[in-house]
Amino acid sequence: MRSSRPPFSLSGVAQAVSDVGRAYSPSRVGRALRVDVPQKIRKSGPFKLPLTVAEPPYFSRLLSDLLGNIAELPDFSDDESVAVMSDFGGEHSSACFYTYSFLFLAYSKVGPFSEKVRDLREKHGLLDPYSEFAYKELKHGPRSRALGGFLRIVDSLVHGSVITLAIDKRIDTVFGWDKKPTYDFMARHLAENNLGVWEGAASEKLFRVCHALAAFTAILVSEDQKFLWYSDNDSINENGSKRDFADTQKAFQSVLAVYMRKQPRLLGFGKSFADRSHLDDLLSIPDLAAGVVQDLLQAQRTGSDIPGGPEKVAVMRWIATPARFLSKVTLQISRMPDGGIGTGVVAITPRG
Repeated sequence: MRSSRPPFSLSGVAQAVSDVGRAYSPSRVGRALRVDVPQKIRKSGPFKLPLTVAEPPYFSRLLSDLLGNIAELPDFSDDESVAVMSDFGGEHSSACFYTYSFLFLAYSKVGPFSEKVRDLREKHGLLDPYSEFAYKELKHGPRSRALGGFLRIVDSLVHGSVITLAIDKRIDTVFGWDKKPTYDFMARHLAENNLGVWEGAASEKLFRVCHALAAFTAILVSEDQKFLWYSDNDSINENGSKRDFADTQKAFQSVLAVYMRKQPRLLGFGKSFADRSHLDDLLSIPDLAAGVVQDLLQAQRTGSDIPGGPEKVAVMRWIATPARFLSKVTLQISRMPDGGIGTGVVAITPRG
């Protein structure tokens, strides 16, 4: 595998807040997107995280700090239904960060995206098998040739935001100071509330995902909207003898109550089906974001090159390039040199 010098500049936690404004300036819209989209596209920060409890978890305070420094997010107030697609990265042992990526989108506007991607798949012979544009599998010939077109369709026909939260692996838990008592407490809390049996690391991941997703949902989704969470198959939503996907759904609803007094009028859940569809094309977007953000932050920390070829470079340029209807937000929680925890919005900007 070749190594690629990333075609971007990336600011760290300390610098990120001052850079975020110019990182997400809107670009001009191509002819592919026409005026079926309502005028309400973005809303401006700072965003104040609503909390319904007097003593929220430490992670909630970190999320509140991050949301307070985001410049813009999508405005879904004209939309009947909102969906979020989620995917997670950094599970391999050599990664420096866990990445949690969420694509929030106006689901009522998904038709043109679905049609264009189907045409693209047909052109490149990707309808059967109907596999995702997975970050780890971009070098497959037809998928590699279709990647540029797919990213252009994403940028021009998805109204929403891909939000990626990167958490330093040197931080064992974002819910307490000591890992073991915190893990034990979370596992016991889940069991006592009939939410399945979770070992420590799995309960940490479950609560990281649920709290991050719930916090963003509270800012982006209102109580009179329909809301769908669609995810890839993952350790936190697998069906087993001691817990299953229904436990994950109930855990999310209980966490959402920390941030919203009234939840969306209809909540739906799904995970990747055997029969692939446009939902899996949408799921590819957070998969690409989770993978590339981990690689970029890893390269920044270690100074090493990113393994891969032109496909990886294309995804790097995509995550660094603003789009008119799709914002790309990267958030970071890191262990600081003094041992404390720092938060920041990471500005990723293309070079040249």
